[in-house]
Amino acid sequence: MQIIDVTLRDGGHVREFNWPFKFAKEHYDSLCKIPEIKFIELGYWKQTSKSKNPFYNLDFKKVKKITGEKKLNNVSIMIDYHYCSKKLSDYPQNNQKEIAMIRICSRKEDIPAALLFAERLKKYSKLNVSFNIFNSTNYSGLELLKVCKLVAKYKIDYVYFADTHGDMDLEKVFKKFKKPLTILNKSGKKVGMHLHDHSGKGYFNYRQLKKYKISKCDSSVRGMGKGFGNLRTEQIVNPKYFNIIGSLIKNNDELLTMPQNIYTLITSKYAISDNYATEAKKRNMEIEIFSLLCKKVKDKDKDNFNKKYFVNL
Repeated sequence: MQIIDVTLRDGGHVREFNWPFKFAKEHYDSLCKIPEIKFIELGYWKQTSKSKNPFYNLDFKKVKKITGEKKLNNVSIMIDYHYCSKKLSDYPQNNQKEIAMIRICSRKEDIPAALLFAERLKKYSKLNVSFNIFNSTNYSGLELLKVCKLVAKYKIDYVYFADTHGDMDLEKVFKKFKKPLTILNKSGKKVGMHLHDHSGKGYFNYRQLKKYKISKCDSSVRGMGKGFGNLRTEQIVNPKYFNIIGSLIKNNDELLTMPQNIYTLITSKYAISDNYATEAKKRNMEIEIFSLLCKKVKDKDKDNFNKKYFVNL
């Protein structure tokens, strides 16, 4: 299995994208020693719309503070098409030896424009470009097939299906992925999964990947990530490397402890953004009332938090 560790990027959501650089360097140096970890995702690249903190607003100077002089060509960065700069010159090219991959995540409504931008970015950067389909579980079988037929036409390297809200049971829903996977494989795309663990199925879904001939996935140390977190890196790497990750966790126990939000279990049930869970926690809502609210969230609002559902409660 080829792994992208997303601790610093996805885990940034629970650390306000403000990791200490000393820890980030230790994290990077440690995971560089594990061959299965092909890429280490450091954060979001030059996005300032939600946060000015360093791991939501990476640049070369910040990347070098983490990688030093290693030049291993194993750094991944993420951009969210909904918020990112559309100016190509803002992005890295292959004339450096740190950043090897740019990953673009896209909401359903942004897919056509995001794909066009991804192909332009591939041509400009000459780096690996991955297209991440945000919250793929909220697509019907026909919608997913249509999107993947479109994705197959574009010159990009990787496609990842994201279980963004953590409600996927891959064994039950694989049927809708079967034809899309065939189309993507025939087009030469490398396919992976981004697995969350909101409903406790992260590792279970990982065990299904080999059966379905998917050889790439994301994970994070101790599951650090949005909501109830991700598939855990320490659960899936070769056990002979556990001492490396174990030492990293021991040295940074507090930083690598996930805060828990019980409301996230409910948002995962309805496959909606865990930002609704964050708002419910702020309001200390009754569980039953929040469950009724989640049931009402529809369409684009599932992926894009809309405060209107909390009005007049």
